[in-house]
Amino acid sequence: MLKPLLFASSLLLVGCTSEQPKTVPWGENTPAQIERLKANGIEFTVKGDQLLIPQDQVDQATKCCT
Repeated sequence: MLKPLLFASSLLLVGCTSEQPKTVPWGENTPAQIERLKANGIEFTVKGDQLLIPQDQVDQATKCCT
């Protein structure tokens, strides 16, 4: 009885994890780069001196911010 319950609960936990979009390096962490990304609604994270953007927003960032 315990094994099916554990199996079912593990399936629920796996289904509830939210997958983060993969990020790619975009450029150096500068105020100008951050303003361009913000002005165009592109999500970003800062990791050290590097800006990272979601992989699915690379085309949009290339069009507006290069």
